Amino acid sequence: MVYRYYLDLRFVPPGVPPQSHAYTILHRLNAHETLKIWSPEEPTLLVAQLQHQMRHTLLTSVTRDGDGWAITIRVRGDREPLPLVDTLRRDHDHMDRQFVHAMQLLAGDRPAEGVAAVTQLQSHLRAHIAIENELLAPLGQKGAPEATGLMLREHNDLLDQLALIGELCDTAAEPRDLDTWLGLLAASLNKHESREESLLFPEWARVLARKPDQENLLAEVRSRLGTLSAPESGAA
Repeated sequence: MVYRYYLDLRFVPPGVPPQSHAYTILHRLNAHETLKIWSPEEPTLLVAQLQHQMRHTLLTSVTRDGDGWAITIRVRGDREPLPLVDTLRRDHDHMDRQFVHAMQLLAGDRPAEGVAAVTQLQSHLRAHIAIENELLAPLGQKGAPEATGLMLREHNDLLDQLALIGELCDTAAEPRDLDTWLGLLAASLNKHESREESLLFPEWARVLARKPDQENLLAEVRSRLGTLSAPESGAA
């Protein structure tokens, strides 16, 4: 059963920001569930804040309703099609979960499974980098050349770290020795993803919106990401 939830922002506890109160409900919802909000204030900023907090995985609609606005928000499913940059954000989140899963295995009593998870993560990250280098970097060469150059240099650094981790997976006498190097890679990737999402994603979306063949490129990105492991595979 898919549940629907209701929130009237006129009754938010004093001192609590409306978006914080709405987020406490949204982040607990399952895929395809709906939150309906009534807001006495124009909700453009509220919806943008919630989209940011929920990693742009929301489908929203806003209509005038008497003296306020009715907002309907539905949480997309893991396999539901997204626009280009949101598809990439979802894959970033997937890789972040894979990191956590691999490190949990290495820190516990399942080191062999941890090494296998690291190997899967390496393959996924290499494929993700290839997609961005080959299909998306050209979109930013004109409007964001410095950010594009930074992305490509950071991709090379990430690939160097992956090569070292791959050697450790093959030769480390104690798999837990991977912890330190995996942690360093996770920190590098976190900073890289943040810069990429803030500096390049808006440019890619802007350029793609003007391209007559945008659906072809988006289909290619989705197809290549679809060959990677499913989002649920990174769960503990």
